[in-house]
Amino acid sequence: MELKLTNARIITPYKEIESGSVIIKDGIISEILEERTDGEDLERMLLLPGFVDIHTHGIGGYDYTSWDNEEDFIKNAIGMKKKLIQHGVTTFLPTTVTMSRESLLEACKAISQIDILGLHLEGPYISEKHAGAQDVRYIRNPDKNEVLECVRESNNKVITITYSPEKDLDFIPFMLSLGIYPSIGHTDADYETAVKAFLLGANRVTHLFNAMRAFHHRDPGVILASINFSPFIEIIPDFIHVNKEVIRFLTKIVDIKRIVAVTDSIIATDLQDGTYTLGKMRIRVENGIARTENGKLAGSTLTMDKAFKNLSSIIGIREASLICSYNPARAIGLSDRGIIEKGKRADLIVMDEKLNVKKVFINGEEIFSSS
Repeated sequence: MELKLTNARIITPYKEIESGSVIIKDGIISEILEERTDGEDLERMLLLPGFVDIHTHGIGGYDYTSWDNEEDFIKNAIGMKKKLIQHGVTTFLPTTVTMSRESLLEACKAISQIDILGLHLEGPYISEKHAGAQDVRYIRNPDKNEVLECVRESNNKVITITYSPEKDLDFIPFMLSLGIYPSIGHTDADYETAVKAFLLGANRVTHLFNAMRAFHHRDPGVILASINFSPFIEIIPDFIHVNKEVIRFLTKIVDIKRIVAVTDSIIATDLQDGTYTLGKMRIRVENGIARTENGKLAGSTLTMDKAFKNLSSIIGIREASLICSYNPARAIGLSDRGIIEKGKRADLIVMDEKLNVKKVFINGEEIFSSS
């Protein structure tokens, strides 16, 4: 099956083609032309790689944090997928929070039953001091047997785990041996411990600046260690979790190819202000900002198209595309997507001049159209 998309402003994102064409065969990009051809006329709208969100808890009344049985986890993961596609997300990792062993295993069983890449386990092996909106009742020390159970129940779909390295540095090579990408977050690690974690193979920091030891010029902690040593750095670009000038500064001091946009979105995303849950925690959303009852930020109501718009406003469209698509794909070992290139998956989004999502293609099939 062949599909031709033409008269598009193509953001690869390493190159911009003013009016080009992408030819897709059997779900794979077979040719990229710097000229118009016959096919579906995109009327000079933007054609970009689909967004990749490797840290999302929920959206639109669905989430992956609040359930106790496999059936509910399946229903919510499928619901999340449908909602996320409308915002240009073509690959995502449903993300758990710190929960009981039983619920965690149910979440892992569920993901094995559905056509979703895999899971991000945010916790339960985190710091009580920097739990944020995570439920401290379920925080525990790194447990290799529990992780082995999760891997088995998920059919090897545990993709990444956020954990606190001061609890057990030896946990990093263990995760790597299972093909899991270790991420450092919700941590009180000092600089030395965090550096050791990255040198041992931790490949990412979870939402830099949030839920971790604060930076101090005599105690730089995990923040400076991440800037100096982490292969990838997650940020939540809602301009609430991190001031936009800090994000602008970060893009100047580290290689842009290391920065990964995530939403950390919750069940309330795309819904009205009100009272919701994150795991078993009660949270309140006011003016789109989610907080626990004691005032701590509790995930976000950010979507990836909004993240892309925010980043584009301070660093440009091509750079924003790297951060929202190519970099997060690479951060979890995906080399077949996140870029418009011959031989890659045709996971693509079409956006108008105001950066609104108009169409979404996954494996060359049109999955969503706003018209």
